[in-house]
Amino acid sequence: MSDIHDLTVRIGRMTKSLDHTGDPKIILLFLMEELGEVARAYLKEQGHKKSNDRVTETFREELGDVFYLILRLAAVTDTDLEKELNKTEKKLLKSQQP
Repeated sequence: MSDIHDLTVRIGRMTKSLDHTGDPKIILLFLMEELGEVARAYLKEQGHKKSNDRVTETFREELGDVFYLILRLAAVTDTDLEKELNKTEKKLLKSQQP
């Protein structure tokens, strides 16, 4: 088993034990919200956005939240992220060939 698969399984189990929703639509909404928070935190840390009391977590913490939600979404939709990542890598490498 891969590390990505192991993480997906671990997050899937944790999600069930915490009684978090398994509805992919809700997880997608959370993911979109977190992506906005990643952008705000990054822009703040780079000096492109004034400090705001709403931005309390760092860019890296917000990125961790996004990663967790991606793993959670993969777990509830039974998606093999490593397989999909390999497909994406091949597609990107192929697009760079003359």
